[in-house]
Amino acid sequence: MKITTRNGDKGRTKLCGGRPVSKCDPRVKAQGVLDELISLLGLAKVKVKDPSVRKKIGLIQRDLFRIIGYISSGGVRAGFSVKDCDVRMLEQFGDAAEGRIRMPSGFIVPGVNESSAVLHVARAIARRAECSVVELGTKMDIDPCITAYINRLSDLLYVFAVCEEGGSEPA
Repeated sequence: MKITTRNGDKGRTKLCGGRPVSKCDPRVKAQGVLDELISLLGLAKVKVKDPSVRKKIGLIQRDLFRIIGYISSGGVRAGFSVKDCDVRMLEQFGDAAEGRIRMPSGFIVPGVNESSAVLHVARAIARRAECSVVELGTKMDIDPCITAYINRLSDLLYVFAVCEEGGSEPA
């Protein structure tokens, strides 16, 4: 399979099913931010200390790929979406991690160590992904589990970052 299609030079790309759209279509924008998040989570996965967090990040990456599939299909392929149980899974991951550390009482400045800094960047990208998906929801129906999932994900990434910092107090 050739990676170069020679079709995107005119600002167009294809969604699932081969439908051509502008590269600035809200679906393409949302997919791009989610792809960025998946990629940065890959970096986080190799940086974090806790093997159970690495495994959880891998599960999250797969869920985000399913969300991209849902968006690319225009919501037609609901099997690509996430479910309530996936949202609850993120909440459970966060509750378990939060129970092991002392959460800061105020804002923290990222940069205590490399792994927590990467998780903080991923958290910020997750917030931007949520905004892109909510904006996309003004153009097409979005499964509410998707926005809930991405919202919980930014919370979880914050907790993971604080765990990597050792539950430190704010700067």
